[in-house]
Amino acid sequence: MIGRRTASVLALLLALGACGSASGSDSPTHHAASPARHQPLLVDKKCADLIVFGARGSTQSAKLNHGVGAEVRLSVEATARRLHQRSNATVRLEAVRYDASGGAAYVSQVGAGAQLMQQLLEAEARDCPHSRFGLIGFSEGAQVTHATALDVPHALAGRIAMIAMIADPRRNPTDAIAHWSYGGSAPRPGRDGAGTPIDPDVRAAAISLCAPGDEICNGRGSPGVAPSATHRHFYEKPSSARSTAKQLDKILRANGL
Repeated sequence: MIGRRTASVLALLLALGACGSASGSDSPTHHAASPARHQPLLVDKKCADLIVFGARGSTQSAKLNHGVGAEVRLSVEATARRLHQRSNATVRLEAVRYDASGGAAYVSQVGAGAQLMQQLLEAEARDCPHSRFGLIGFSEGAQVTHATALDVPHALAGRIAMIAMIADPRRNPTDAIAHWSYGGSAPRPGRDGAGTPIDPDVRAAAISLCAPGDEICNGRGSPGVAPSATHRHFYEKPSSARSTAKQLDKILRANGL
């Protein structure tokens, strides 16, 4: 038999416990209602909702930044953040591990990179029938992406949600795709001349991004001359990556993601 004081204390503790379990912010129900908060920006899940193939620029490391270069990694991460906020879609970033050493073999490297990107796309499309796909590259990697976009199999065109070419040396300002120049004007073609227009099958998914002061995509430089600081550093700035992501998100929205 317990005393009055002990009984009163027990009653108070039981009442407090009941209140905490009914309205506490750390209840299982509260956490289950918002899983997106704990979802990583980029996932390892093979058949993510969106699988993005990224191609790095000339001389960029195949080991750092997921093997895609800082410009691509930061832009895809910022885009994934936007997707999570509005749809909780999962995003996986896959590197196109081609030889990007540049130099005299540049043209053959671009061809080999495009072939590898297409092979990866076709293989993942077979393995992941419900996934959508994105292609993205910076500088030489943008040219790889451009070349791949010219040869996407007709049967896969509807599953391409995004084709993004950042600082494309073969940028074609007259191509009927989306263009973004970060609030400025970039009227010139890429330094290597205007490339072939993107195929109509995937045109609505494509965007070319070029900073006005970047001579690689707004052709004011000469082949063989070291790229400017704008080309080397502008797109990896956090503000630039967020601006890129905003445009990529518009493309994804327009293509059903």
